[in-house]
Amino acid sequence: MINSIKSKLRSSLGLTEIQERVEHLTRQNQELRDHNQVLDDKLKDTLDYNHRIFNQIEQLGQQLLDQQKRQFLQEVIQQSKPGAIFSCSINHCDILAPSELLKLYAHCIDPQPQKKLNFLIETHCVNWLSSHLHRGDTILDVGASFGTISLPLAKIVGESGHIYAFEPAQKTQTFLKQILEINQIHNISVIPSAISDQPGTAQFLEYTDSNPLAWASDTSTLNAPTIKPDFHHSSYDVNVTTIDEFVNTYHLQPTALKIDIEGFEFYALQGGKQTLKSYLPYLCIDIHTDVKTGKSARLTVEPFLQSLGYTFTMKEHTLYAIPPEKT
Repeated sequence: MINSIKSKLRSSLGLTEIQERVEHLTRQNQELRDHNQVLDDKLKDTLDYNHRIFNQIEQLGQQLLDQQKRQFLQEVIQQSKPGAIFSCSINHCDILAPSELLKLYAHCIDPQPQKKLNFLIETHCVNWLSSHLHRGDTILDVGASFGTISLPLAKIVGESGHIYAFEPAQKTQTFLKQILEINQIHNISVIPSAISDQPGTAQFLEYTDSNPLAWASDTSTLNAPTIKPDFHHSSYDVNVTTIDEFVNTYHLQPTALKIDIEGFEFYALQGGKQTLKSYLPYLCIDIHTDVKTGKSARLTVEPFLQSLGYTFTMKEHTLYAIPPEKT
């Protein structure tokens, strides 16, 4: 009875139509809000897309500028006269360097707005070794080449530390000595000896700068039966020592060793076994094809280091080894 009266009253007052109209408007409002949200989402997606495209265009533009600048700098270096000296930065180390060095590493130019000539060469080795070094440390750079690793590390160990840079290639060591002299660097000593598992003398192959590949001279090496020289080279006998013999002779306690000697890695480590056991140096080793087995030196280097308690990681062609008491 009461419900019937309420219904008639609502009908006479038009409340039912009003309620239906309100509900209809509410639905329309919600649909409009949903539609607006879709538009907002699409607008946001469009703005995000445009922002990504703008960033990509900006990056491509910067890459193009860097490439043009790199090509220009490479041309300047290639056209420079022999013996010309350039002010540059190599692995964040500001130095004066002969054009012969820069021609070798022209492909490593990293254009920077604040620096005319900036080179990044094997920075992964520099960064890893730097994280384990302190002032006063002693480092053996076995296969130092032009000193691109030794130079930045010399800044870290300071005048109280020292780096022994082993480089038997005659022309390369001449340029390295020149770099040290003109930059007045006194905590790097150039050692004109090769490193292996036995002391003595051996034939050395030095690739000349007349090769079509600019970096060929950076792969000069001790001779071995498996080595078939593909580049123009000269050969001569060099002194060979071992890590243990050198360390014992000069009473050294090396903190770290960097080894990059074109397939003689395992034999250098064998000749330094006592040093590794006694002083537990960090090791940064560039892995090549073993000169005797013809297979990756990693197959012999890793078990050897594991037997001494070292732990290691391999990234690309470089093995990083941490001694047992420093893990």
